[in-house]
Amino acid sequence: MEHNKKGSDKEKKEMRKITRFNIVFINIQLVFTFLTIGLFIWFIIDSSIIYLFQFFLGLTLLVMAYNNQFIYRRKVATFLYIIIGIILLILDCIMYLGV
Repeated sequence: MEHNKKGSDKEKKEMRKITRFNIVFINIQLVFTFLTIGLFIWFIIDSSIIYLFQFFLGLTLLVMAYNNQFIYRRKVATFLYIIIGIILLILDCIMYLGV
């Protein structure tokens, strides 16, 4: 019986308090995800939209990384999201500027 009590205390410590700030970032991720899906469909039809699609995909991945780190506490994919998001944003800038 005592073992279960310690386990539940540990679960309570790991649970994050839901704040308005966290809800804003979850909503931002939701909006960016739908926008990125829409831009992907548009990109399939018209490939000249690559700059906009790549930009929002990079932003979506960075917001997902934030949410994974601070809200969901799933740290495994966080660094992957950050790396891919930053690479996409850098490539987007390079492509846009024509360097």
